Amino acid sequence: MKKFGFGHWNIRVKLLVVMLILSLVPLVAAVWINTTSSAEVITQQTRISLSRLAYSTAQRIEQFLIDNHNFIRMAASEPEVVSFLSATAQDEQVRLQGGVDNVVANLISSDPAIDLVGFYDLEGDVVSHNNPEIVGRNYLFRDYVQAALSGEQFTSGIQRGWTTDTPGINASAPVVKEGQAIGAIATRIQGEFVTDILRNTLDIESEDITAQDRENIDIFLVNEYGIVVGHSAESDWMYRSLGTIESQEILDTISSVRLLGGSCPEDADQCDASEKTPRLPEPIPAAQSLADTLLEAIQSGEAGSARYCHPYNVADAPGENGQCNGTWHVVGYAPVHDPFRLNPNTGEPGNLFMVVVDVPEEIFLRSIEQQRTQGILIALAMATLAVVASLVVARTLAQPIDKLATAAKRVENDEPFEPEDISDVTAQGDEIGNLARVFSDMVISLRARMAELRTVYEIGQDITATLEVDETLQAILDRVRDVITYDAAEITLFDQAEQKLIVTAWSGSGGFADTRGRSYELNKGFTGLIGQERRSLLVADTRADKERKAVTVKLSDDAAVRSLLGVPLLIRDRLVGTLELISKQVGTFNKDDQRLLETIAPQAAIAIEKAQQIHEREQKLKNQIQQLRIEIDEVKRQKQVEQIVGSDYFQTLREKARSMRRRSTGKAAPSDEAKP
Repeated sequence: MKKFGFGHWNIRVKLLVVMLILSLVPLVAAVWINTTSSAEVITQQTRISLSRLAYSTAQRIEQFLIDNHNFIRMAASEPEVVSFLSATAQDEQVRLQGGVDNVVANLISSDPAIDLVGFYDLEGDVVSHNNPEIVGRNYLFRDYVQAALSGEQFTSGIQRGWTTDTPGINASAPVVKEGQAIGAIATRIQGEFVTDILRNTLDIESEDITAQDRENIDIFLVNEYGIVVGHSAESDWMYRSLGTIESQEILDTISSVRLLGGSCPEDADQCDASEKTPRLPEPIPAAQSLADTLLEAIQSGEAGSARYCHPYNVADAPGENGQCNGTWHVVGYAPVHDPFRLNPNTGEPGNLFMVVVDVPEEIFLRSIEQQRTQGILIALAMATLAVVASLVVARTLAQPIDKLATAAKRVENDEPFEPEDISDVTAQGDEIGNLARVFSDMVISLRARMAELRTVYEIGQDITATLEVDETLQAILDRVRDVITYDAAEITLFDQAEQKLIVTAWSGSGGFADTRGRSYELNKGFTGLIGQERRSLLVADTRADKERKAVTVKLSDDAAVRSLLGVPLLIRDRLVGTLELISKQVGTFNKDDQRLLETIAPQAAIAIEKAQQIHEREQKLKNQIQQLRIEIDEVKRQKQVEQIVGSDYFQTLREKARSMRRRSTGKAAPSDEAKP
């Protein structure tokens, strides 16, 4: 059966795939990374620019409202107005009515932005107005009238008029006499003038905003409830809420202040204000995220920027799992402050509404898309070059493959091999070069293992060359140091009776203490663990196992045990002792050191066992020789005594001694017959 896996592909196909990957992947990655980072920078710069534009627009609107408030305060302080509202007699009010009406007319003529002006008494009744039809009506239900009669200056957000059904901003101020409010003045600034400010903002020359971008920018106003109350162009977002308003309290407030004006019943062609029903905003569900951002900003009074999904249709619902059913837009926003009302939470001026500058991402990211298109074209060119290059390289594969095969044959025949013999092949960056490098590393590793085995053999020869136990132990430590670097090492021998490991040999420097004579209990500390479990132990950092202690304590801060390597000395399953190496550095020992020490350990155990047996036989023989020597000396002594006592000289001396004793006692010498 024919196989179609990568391993069975033609070498030219493999090279083609590899070349395409090597050429296209870095290029595509670079294009993607560069365009992505550039998009982030451009987006950030655009957000800053939009935020600045929104802030400057908010400042213009705020100054426009302050200027109009100055007109209101001046009108409220006119003597004719004060006299009229402070008059108690009806005939006096009739006499002063003309002066108040003149003030109203002057305000209308002097400020084209104002289309409605009225004065109200303390009961909220209209006493003078440029619309005579509402004179005498009570407007105490309006928030701007209530605020002015309580002695405060007031500016509303943009609202639809209850009688005119056109947008505007209601501003009011108290008419004061001797520090007390005696009435109120209220005006309405036409919403069209605020809209003109939004339109004119787009005509301002700016280095940050290009002409092409400016054509696609929308500027709109959002009030504290998230309702769009002003727009720079005709938009179906007007008087809709950005998201669904779920709070009934907020809906009741919008209805009570007639924020969006009122609508006549469907079956009525015409109706007056008393018959109108307050309008409520229709939601734009898909713009809920923008509403949340702006509502939070209007509460804090901070300017900023945001990214949101602009729905294609105002009735669109949010996409599933946060998917965008429209286009991504970036907005900059800034609050329009009300200098006459303070935020009770922050003490700062309250906010009337937010100025929002909106621009689609595709406008300012168009250059990024062009870069990506250029990157794709370059990638196609690189792919063409990769195909050509792969065909050229495929023709040059036979020589390095033959050279690599020849080198493998030499290794198989145990002939000399050096990595330099195939250096030109290993220098290649393709699969053959990788194979050559692996082959070279394998041969080097094999030779290293063979050299390691020779080293182990030589160590075995050295440690078995002496028959003395102490010399054998010291030879083991010395030869281990030749192949594994350590700061200190010790060999323990297992005492079967005491069930302890006794340190019998030690080697070290660098401030470590000589531990000879110390004992370790099984399964306590690292040494006890090696002896108990009869397995090697490699500890890269002794501090990681605080429950166990190293083979030796530190003498100073410079001689602390940080890494350890230990192996048990076993003859079959019988424990002879342990061998531990320690270092002041973390991670001194590795798996290769562990494997080498495990290879040396059996030979060391046999050498130690052999030296101990010889030592025991020597001690037994010495004892036997000592006992025999004592017995021989005793026989020699007895024989020498007999020889001395039986000699004539000794007998003569004994006789002289007897004569001397008799003379000293005064007795005669016995006759020869009397001699015993």
